[in-house]
Amino acid sequence: METLRQTLSCPVCLELFTPPVLVLSCAHNFCKQCLEKILQHQNCHHINGFFHCPLCRKVIYLRGRGIVGLLRNSLVESILEKFKYELEKICTQEKRQSSQICEEHGENMNLMCLTDDEPICAICKLFGKHEDHNVAKVSEAYNARKKAFIKKLHLVHKKSEEARKETEKLTNELTADATDTKVMIDTVGMGLLKGIWYRMAELQSKLHHDYSTKLEKLQVISNEAKASGQLYQQMETLLEQHENSVQFLQEDKKFKEKIEKVLEGKGSYQDPPKHKISMQQYFEELIRGINIKDYLSTACEEMLSSTTDISDTRQSECPAFVFSDESPDHHFCKEVLQQFEKSSDIKQDNFENAGPPALQH
Repeated sequence: METLRQTLSCPVCLELFTPPVLVLSCAHNFCKQCLEKILQHQNCHHINGFFHCPLCRKVIYLRGRGIVGLLRNSLVESILEKFKYELEKICTQEKRQSSQICEEHGENMNLMCLTDDEPICAICKLFGKHEDHNVAKVSEAYNARKKAFIKKLHLVHKKSEEARKETEKLTNELTADATDTKVMIDTVGMGLLKGIWYRMAELQSKLHHDYSTKLEKLQVISNEAKASGQLYQQMETLLEQHENSVQFLQEDKKFKEKIEKVLEGKGSYQDPPKHKISMQQYFEELIRGINIKDYLSTACEEMLSSTTDISDTRQSECPAFVFSDESPDHHFCKEVLQQFEKSSDIKQDNFENAGPPALQH
C-alpha cells in the first residue's frame, strides 16, 4: 500500500493527486493546481509559452492552448479513486479493531468490570487496577445491557410522546380559552358602550401578554419534549448501528445520566391550571365598579340604536339582559359566563386538531 501511495502522490506537493491529474509529454503526472504553480514559478504566462518538467527538465510546449491543452490522466484518477476507497475501508476496519483493544495492555477487552462499569482485558483483572473488582464476560454484559437499554428506549419514547401530546393539548386549550375570552370581552364591552372602551383595550393588551407568556412557557415545555425525542432517536440509532459490544457498552454509559434525567423529570405540563386563562377573572375586571342597571337595562336597545359609531353587525352580537331586583350583578355575571362557557365547549373540538393561531388585539 505504501508503494502504491508513493506512485499516486504528486512529486510537487508530495500528497495524493488532487484531480484533475495532468500528464506531460515526458509521462510525468502532476496535480493541475501544482502545475499552475510551476508555470508561475518559471514565468510561463503565455498560451504559447513553454516550461521545464520539474523532474526530468524536459521542455514542454503549451502550443497555443495553455495548460488546458495538456492531457488529463483518467487512468491515474480512476486508480486514485479506488485506492482512496480501499484506504478508507482499511482505516475503518483498523478503527473498529482498535476500539476493542485495551490501550494499556494491548489485549482484547473481553471482560466487563462491574465495579467501574467499563470493558477491560484479562491482564487488567489479573494484574491491573481491576484485580479486586467484580467482572463478567463482555458478551454477557452486552446482552444484559442491551435488553435494559431497549426497555429504557421504550420508556423514553413513551415519556416523550406523553409530554408532546399533553403540551399540544394544553396549547390548544390555552388558545381556545384566549379566543373565547377575547370574544367575551368584545361582546360585553359593546354592551357597556363607550364608557369601558379604554378598559377593554387594557384588558385585551393584558390578555395578549398573558396568552403570549403562557404560550411561550408551553413552547419551552414543548422544546423539552423535543429534546426527549432527540434522545430517543440517539438511543435508537445506537441500538441499531453500534459496531460492536464494547462500543455499545461505552456509549451506554454516556447515555445513563441523560436517560435518568428524562425518566425522573416531572414536566410543567402536569400542572394544567397555570397554563390556562381565567375568563371569570377578566370578566370581573371588565365590569369592576360598574352599575349594571345603568348600562344594561330596558333602555339598552335604545342606547345602542342611537350610537352611530358602533356597526350594526357588532350591535347584533351584544345581548340585551333584563334583571330582577335580586342581586343584578351576580345574576348578570352568572348568565353571561354561562353563555360564553357554552360557546367555549362547542368550539373546543375545533381546537384539538389545530395549532395556536396568532391572538389579535
